Amino acid sequence: MSATELIKQVAALPRRERTRFEQLFHALRNGRPSPAPANRSNWPDFTERLHGIYGDKVAPDSQTIIDEGRWER
Repeated sequence: MSATELIKQVAALPRRERTRFEQLFHALRNGRPSPAPANRSNWPDFTERLHGIYGDKVAPDSQTIIDEGRWER
């Protein structure tokens, strides 16, 4: 894939995904790990809330799904 093709694909991404790509690219270029969201500690505990509502019927990977939605993989 050429650089031009890559730029076109990145430009076609939704704004949120494009921003995340740019953050990861800069982190790789600078030799640093991926930046964590600044407000990570402010996230509500949805997993605990799900367990409070549904009990043991909550999927075991629900926290993974929530983290992916928050870009915290």
